[in-house]
Amino acid sequence: MTRDLGPGTDLSDPRVAATFDELTVWSSMFGQLLLRHVPLAPGLAVLDVGCGTGFPLLELADRLGPSSVVHGLDAWDLAVERARRKADVRGAAHVHVTHGDAARMPYDDASFDLIVSNVGLNNFSEPARVMAECRRVCRPGGRLALTTNLVGHMRELYDAFAETLEAVGHADRVERLREQEAHRATPDGLRALLADGDFEVTALRTEEFELRYADGAALLRAYLTRVGFLDGWLSVLDGTEPAGEAAVLADLEARLDRRARGDVGGLRLRIPAAYVEGRRVDGPARRRPARDR
Repeated sequence: MTRDLGPGTDLSDPRVAATFDELTVWSSMFGQLLLRHVPLAPGLAVLDVGCGTGFPLLELADRLGPSSVVHGLDAWDLAVERARRKADVRGAAHVHVTHGDAARMPYDDASFDLIVSNVGLNNFSEPARVMAECRRVCRPGGRLALTTNLVGHMRELYDAFAETLEAVGHADRVERLREQEAHRATPDGLRALLADGDFEVTALRTEEFELRYADGAALLRAYLTRVGFLDGWLSVLDGTEPAGEAAVLADLEARLDRRARGDVGGLRLRIPAAYVEGRRVDGPARRRPARDR
C-alpha cells in the first residue's frame, strides 16, 4: 500500500467535523474507565479539558444532573461547534463549551470543583503548563481526574514496525520509532506530573483494553488509524522517498497479516490505560508557590 489518508481526514473541513465520531470510539474505551471512577455529586462545577466533539463531556453532564454546571474546553473550533450543537439538541442547558487553549484557560481562579481530561495528555504540547492551569482554576480541595494510554500501547504494531524497518534497510530508524512509543505515560510519570502540579494522587488504576482488526490491511486503512495514528507512525521515515515508504507499508502490512492469521479472532492490539485522580494541595504541602511557576 501507499500512504493515502484519503478523503474525510482534514480536520479543518467542516464536513469532517460534522460527521466526526471515530476518535470518540477510541476515547470511549478510556471514557468508560473515567466514568467508572470519577467522583460524582450534585451541585458541582466541572471542567472537561480537551472535550472534543462532546465525549465524555455530555455523558458526564448526564451523570451529574442539572444541579451541576459542566464546562468543556477545546482548541479545535469545529469540534466546539459540534459539541455545542449536541448540547442544544439534548436540551443540556447546564453544559457550556468554549473554544480555547488548555495552557491558557479563559476561566477565573478557583472556578471548578472537578476537572477531567480523557486521553488528553498526549495531545497537550505543554503538559506542565496545562497542569499549572488546572491547579489555578481548581477550587481548594477540588479534584483532577485524567485518563491516558500508557507505554506499551499497541506493542504488537510497534514490534512489527521495528521488524519491518530492520528488514527493508531502515534499521537506523528503529530508535526513532522506540522514542515515539516511549513518550507515552507511565504510572510513575503520572504520579510525578500531578505532584509537580500540586495535586496529591488519591487514586491510580490501570486496565488493558484491546482493539481487534481482521488483518493488517484493515488496521492500516481504518479511519481511526488514518486520522489519529498513521502520520505519527510514518514520521520516523521523514526524508524517505515515496517508493521507500510504500515498501515499508507493504512489508508492515504483510507482517501484520501473518500475525492476524496466527491469532484467534484476528489481529489484536493491546492498549494499556490508566485513570489517575488527585486532590489540589494547599498550604505548606505545596511544591512551589504559584509565583515561581
